[in-house]
Amino acid sequence: MSDCLVVGGGVIGMMSARYLTQAGAKVRLIDQQACGLESSWAGGGIISPLYPWHYDDLTNELSLASQAVYEDLCAELYQNSGIDPEYIKSGLLMMDEYDSDVAKAWLKKFKIDYTPHAKGALFSQIAQARNPRLIQALKADIERQGVEIIENVKALDLITDQVQVQGVKTSKGDYLADNVVACSGAWSSQWLTLEDEVFPMKGQMIVIQAQPGDLAHIVLDQGRYIIPRKDGKILVGSTMQDIGFDKSTDESIGQELFEFAVARFEQLRDCPIVHHWSGFRPATRSGSVILGRDENYQNLYINTGHFRNGLNMAPESARRITQLIAHA
Repeated sequence: MSDCLVVGGGVIGMMSARYLTQAGAKVRLIDQQACGLESSWAGGGIISPLYPWHYDDLTNELSLASQAVYEDLCAELYQNSGIDPEYIKSGLLMMDEYDSDVAKAWLKKFKIDYTPHAKGALFSQIAQARNPRLIQALKADIERQGVEIIENVKALDLITDQVQVQGVKTSKGDYLADNVVACSGAWSSQWLTLEDEVFPMKGQMIVIQAQPGDLAHIVLDQGRYIIPRKDGKILVGSTMQDIGFDKSTDESIGQELFEFAVARFEQLRDCPIVHHWSGFRPATRSGSVILGRDENYQNLYINTGHFRNGLNMAPESARRITQLIAHA
């Protein structure tokens, strides 16, 4: 396989680089800052769409295929990097929507079962990874496999002729390649002309310090989630704000998220909020993932617009992009 330039060092970009290099490509990856510090770091790490019946078939296909490989993938990353992604099959307790007509139809279509629970429905097959640790392990692993990572380089524009891309113009010069793979998340439309605009959908999250075992499962209700980590920290999120690239946090929103968790688990009342942050999900105007070869340039590939589901779709998204390039 010829060489590839991957633009974007989040979980989508790094996973794409991993699959490409394993397929025999010489891969260079650039990111506008240090890898993995945007949406991939900011999210919750649930390896499933929150309400999968809200999404199209492509999202569900990518998610289900990725779920099937994540446990082995995390074990391999741990072995190769020495960093534990903390993959845990903690199950997801859904407190609403699971008994709606659209949910029932989706569950039947995909042959997915749940166990009735006093507070809703328990989907025991749902797992999580601790996303900051996952991206650290992934970065160490792809560097070990020979991916050249260049950080603090911002993509500005494509270098093209009439039908082909020759590379990418950046803040630190031109980078040439046989194939370009755009994985730049919420920033994709800043340097690419895309028919379906990608834009940032801001989300704010908090972490509460509890004790290990205080909560057994991920909890989902009214579009928000509560995620218990291995060390007792509990992540609560998140908001949806279409306000551009504004990463500020609002103390009242942090308190609102805290009260959301406490209303469902009163034992969390005395647990302190230890962190409050925000991140930018890469949303598209159509609501669909952009995954495939660009219509205008035969060697430009797009892997972006995963919205809230980048981590849980990353392995299969990367596999499909790799197949397209390998068979071009």
